[in-house]
Amino acid sequence: MPKAVWVFGGIVGAQAMVAAAETVADKSPRSVRIRFLRQAPPHERITHTVTVVSDSNTFADRRVETRSGDDLIATTTVVFHSPDDTDLGHQHQMPDVAPPDEDRAVGGAGFETIDLNTPPIHGHAAAPPRQQHWMRAAGTPSGDVLVNAAMLTMASDLFLVASAWRPIEGRSIVDVGNVMSFGLDFTVWFHHPVDIADWHLLDVDTPSAANGRSLSFANWFRPDGLLVASVALDAVMRVRDRR
Repeated sequence: MPKAVWVFGGIVGAQAMVAAAETVADKSPRSVRIRFLRQAPPHERITHTVTVVSDSNTFADRRVETRSGDDLIATTTVVFHSPDDTDLGHQHQMPDVAPPDEDRAVGGAGFETIDLNTPPIHGHAAAPPRQQHWMRAAGTPSGDVLVNAAMLTMASDLFLVASAWRPIEGRSIVDVGNVMSFGLDFTVWFHHPVDIADWHLLDVDTPSAANGRSLSFANWFRPDGLLVASVALDAVMRVRDRR
């Protein structure tokens, strides 16, 4: 597999959220939206500049500009909030899937993953544009809302684009020498505090891929069925044609 020549976007977004949190007290992340402008080479220093947009009793809005060297590579909007004390609420039902089988877990990028897909995510046979995984990041400190939100942000950006390639016979996101996908606009909404050290189900659907772009949506569920976060990713989708 070719060596990565740019910084993973999920790390950039997670770092931007943590940087914004340094300017906020007594509020937790509600959403983080990242607009990726260009790729960042791994040898350049990355800096985050935070601007205070708004503060109120309930919400705090921050804008973050991220640079690699002198180049602006991403802009991020982060919303923090104090949750309302209310019984109003509802959610999508968690899909009926097999519980985590730790013997099938594969490690990488700081996470453990259990592929629930048929054919598997690395396969080349055409399949519906959906995918499901159990994921966790063992060792993430329980109770640290910000760190867990940052880890879930990173994990979300790892897998969403893969479902866009599944309906295309003979192509797979793992063939990085032949296909290319990278995020343009990436948003995570947090519904409840996350403890990513435990297993969570990532349920992904890509309703459209067209004109060199793909749009994917995903939900994160705890094993008990609680929907803790939702994600959307608009991405570039191209073929290098080296096969």
